Amino acid sequence: MRAAFIAGRDQIEVRDIDVPALDTGDVLVRVRNCGICGSDLHALRGDLPARKSIPCGHEVSGEIAAVATDVTGFAVGDRVTLAAATGCGACSYCTRGAEHLCQRRSFLGMTYPGGMAEYVRVPAKAVHTLPDGVDYELGALAEPLAIPVHGLHLANLKAGERVLVLGAGAIGLLTTMAAKAMGAGEVVCTYRYPHQRDAALAVGAEGVYEATELGMDGLRRDLPGHPIDLVVEAVGGQADTLEQAISLVKPGGRVLVLGIFSQPKAINPLLMALREVHLFATQGYCQSPERSDVATAIEILAGDPGRARGIISHRLPLDEAAEAFRIASDKSSGSLKVQVTLS
Repeated sequence: MRAAFIAGRDQIEVRDIDVPALDTGDVLVRVRNCGICGSDLHALRGDLPARKSIPCGHEVSGEIAAVATDVTGFAVGDRVTLAAATGCGACSYCTRGAEHLCQRRSFLGMTYPGGMAEYVRVPAKAVHTLPDGVDYELGALAEPLAIPVHGLHLANLKAGERVLVLGAGAIGLLTTMAAKAMGAGEVVCTYRYPHQRDAALAVGAEGVYEATELGMDGLRRDLPGHPIDLVVEAVGGQADTLEQAISLVKPGGRVLVLGIFSQPKAINPLLMALREVHLFATQGYCQSPERSDVATAIEILAGDPGRARGIISHRLPLDEAAEAFRIASDKSSGSLKVQVTLS
């Protein structure tokens, strides 16, 4: 089969490798779509570790090609999406559904072979069935959408609250969509590029502000009459958006960090204390039967597929994976969510 690898800094290679063999508890998935995540781009640039020996990719949808003899509940041909992190199954985190916090967790495309390949082998507990109406490209959005769903749960988003999303890349757009679906009264976003502004409005933002000095001045002028209950940081990298978030949220408000920062960032703890700002951060999602963030994400996609599909800006075949990563890295290309497609 063919598979894509992060071969080095700014290097993507597509190689021929063997189809993975099933082990106990495994499912083999024929991949149809695999999205490029911000963490993939950080790994490509060397900001996060990347294993050169395994295929990359963890935003996966496809159909089941085979199941191990001990696996029940799934059948060949089932349409599915995958959770990226799976835990040991025995620790206190795993037993309460927080496998993403397990200290022995495995991560698709980072610690074991990923899904930017024609086939991927995963533990059955990572598999989630897609309902009718959620096709493969929408299904590949479930994993990244589960991250803001979990974060908004963690930050205790309440019905009717005003939310500010800093950043209108893929995670910022998915956060906007999740916040609207989960009861936010109003969501406003910041953006850097015109296509991000248009996309934010398309997924439900009521207001947009350019992430320039002039645009942020306009946002601050609007705050007295429209205080922000929750600010979601969805930029990361080397941006100063964390300190900005603390200054923009109302006294007693909350800040949720979803962006992946490539270096430490200074914040003002005195300002946080004086304003009594509550800070939350997350990098995953829960999968317990009582509250599966992946299942919630799938429900959101099924409820508004048109808006969700608009977040996908580019679709390229596996043999053009290097070009797909180049486009995803260059926001001036008009990229939002870039997916690699496999037939």
